Amino acid sequence: MKTIPFLLLNLALALPLCCTRAGSAEARTLERITLQIRPKVLTPVRQTNATGKLTLTAFYSDGSQHILRPAEAVIKVTTKAASGKVEVAAIDGDKVVPKEGGIATVEAVVMEAGRHFTASTEVVVAPFYRDYHQTLVLKLFLGMEGDPVERLAKEPLFQKPHDVMCTFEEALEVIRKTDNLTRGIPKILYLVGWQKGGHDHGYPAWDEVNPRLKRKQDATALDSLRWLIREARKYNTTVSLHINMLDAYKQSPLFDEYVAKDCFARDASGQLLVAGIAMKGEDMYNVVYPKEWEAGLAQRRIDGLIKMIPELKEGHTIHVDVFIANRDGGTPISPWHAKPENGGLTPEKFVETQRKIFHYWRDRGFDVTGEGTGWAHPPGEHFIGLQPMSWWYSWNPMEIPECLGARGRTDRGGDGDFRFGSSMHGEEIWNHDKTNMPGFLGMFCRTTLPWYYLSRLERQKFENEVLYYSDGVVALTENGKRIIRKGDFVLREDDNLFVPALWNGNEIIAYSRPGCENKAWRLPADWSDVKSVDLYQITLEGCAPLKKNVPVTDGKLILSLTNDQAVSIVPAGTRLTGKVLP
Repeated sequence: MKTIPFLLLNLALALPLCCTRAGSAEARTLERITLQIRPKVLTPVRQTNATGKLTLTAFYSDGSQHILRPAEAVIKVTTKAASGKVEVAAIDGDKVVPKEGGIATVEAVVMEAGRHFTASTEVVVAPFYRDYHQTLVLKLFLGMEGDPVERLAKEPLFQKPHDVMCTFEEALEVIRKTDNLTRGIPKILYLVGWQKGGHDHGYPAWDEVNPRLKRKQDATALDSLRWLIREARKYNTTVSLHINMLDAYKQSPLFDEYVAKDCFARDASGQLLVAGIAMKGEDMYNVVYPKEWEAGLAQRRIDGLIKMIPELKEGHTIHVDVFIANRDGGTPISPWHAKPENGGLTPEKFVETQRKIFHYWRDRGFDVTGEGTGWAHPPGEHFIGLQPMSWWYSWNPMEIPECLGARGRTDRGGDGDFRFGSSMHGEEIWNHDKTNMPGFLGMFCRTTLPWYYLSRLERQKFENEVLYYSDGVVALTENGKRIIRKGDFVLREDDNLFVPALWNGNEIIAYSRPGCENKAWRLPADWSDVKSVDLYQITLEGCAPLKKNVPVTDGKLILSLTNDQAVSIVPAGTRLTGKVLP
C-alpha cells in the first residue's frame, strides 16, 4: 500500500464536501440553501437577552443535508419596515439580536463551485409589553362637561346628559358584564374623560381626576380611580387612560406656563392659533411637541401621571389620542414655528420628537397605542415598531403582522373585512346602553373572536380575493358565502361562527346572527377524542347551563341557535372557567 504524502492528504481533507466524497462514485453538488430564525418574533422588553437562533441548511444532490456555520456564508440584515428606518436587528454568530422595533430581512449567500446560493427570511422585533393581537382593546366614555357647538349638537352622545355618563363604580359593573360576555378574554380598557371636566378638558394638565366620578366611600376621585384599576384585574381587564398630548385649553392650570415657554402653535403671523372648538366657549390650542420636549414639560407630565397613579405601570399601556404630526394635507401644526427663522419645526421634526416620546414612555414601562397611524403624519410614517395598536387600522396587513401592529375596529358602520377580522371599541354600545349592552355579544363574536384566532397565524398570501394563512387556514367567499376554514373544519359561514376560544383552552364559542336549525359543525382535529359536549348560554351575568352530554357523531355536533345567540361548548364534564349560573 502506498503512503499518501502528508501535504496531499491535507489538501484532500480541505476540499468542500460538495466536491468529493470518500468511496463515492460521483461528486455531490450543492443544490439549495435554507435560512430559518427561531423564534421569528422577538420581544426584547419582556425577555432578557431575547435573541433568535439562526440555522443555515445546505441541501445536496444526493439527498443529504448539512448545517452550515454562519461563517461559511455572507449574512446581512436590512430593515424592511420600521419608523425612521432604524436598524431593527443585527447578527452575532448564530444569533439574531434585536435592536429596534420593526421587520428585518436576513439574507445568507453561500458561494460554491463558482455559483451563488441565496436564502432569506424575516424577523419581527416587537418591543412591546403586551400582546395586542391577543387582547380585546376597548374604550369607555365617562363624561364630558359643557354644551356642544352647533355642528356636534345632533350627535347621539349629546342627546342625553353627558357630563357624567359612567362613574368609576358603574365602570366596574360594565367591566364585570363585559368579562362574562367575552368569556374572560384578556382585555384592556381605556377610560375617556377621567380627568377634571371630562373628555378633552384641562389639557395639557393631567393632574386632577374628575371629582364627579368618585365613589361616595372614597376620600378623593383619585382613590376611586386607583380602586377601579385594581378591582378590574379580577375580570381579566387592565384599566388604563385615554390621554391627549396635543390639545390645550385656557382653563388648564398649565396654560400660562406653556405660553411663556412658547410651547403652543402659532399662525403664520405669530399669534396663538385656535385649532378648533368642540364645546361652547372653550377654544382649543395645540402643543408644539419639539418645544415642549426641549423645555422638559412633556417628560414632567408623563412622570407626574405615573407617580400619581402607580397602578398604571402594572398594566404597561397608555392610549395617546390625536397624536398627529401635521394637519390634513400636510399643513404644519404651527405655521410660525415651521419657518426656518423660527426653528424650522416641520412635520418631520414633530415626528422626530414623537419617536422620543414613544421611547420615553417605553423606558418607563409603557406601550403607547393611538387613534391612527397613517392619518395626519408625513407620507409613509406609520410608527411601525413604536405603536403596537391603532383604533383605526391603516398598516398594510400583508406586510405588517398583527403582533407588530394590531387593529381596533376597522369599519365605523359594519364588521370590517371578515378575512382579517378586527377588534371592537365597545364605547358606542355602552354610550347607548351600558346596562344591557345590546349588540355587544354579537359584535364580539363576529369580529374579535375570529380575529383572535386568525391573528396567531401568519398571513402567507392574498391571491384572487382569497387570504391564505399558515396552518392551512383560508378565508374566502365560497359559493356566495363568507367562509373561514381549516380543511373541513369551518370556523365561519357568513354570520354563523364556530370558533375555538383559544385563551380558555378546550372551549368553542358558537354564535348565529340569523339563527340556525340543526346545523352540523365539525369539531377541530384536537377534539377528535371528544364524544359528547356540554353547552352553556353566554349571558351578561355569566354562563347558564343549557344542555349536558350532547352527543358528537362522526366528529360533528348538531346545533340549533336562535338569532343572536352565543353558546360556550366544552367537552362533557369539563369545569367551565368564569362565572357559571345555577
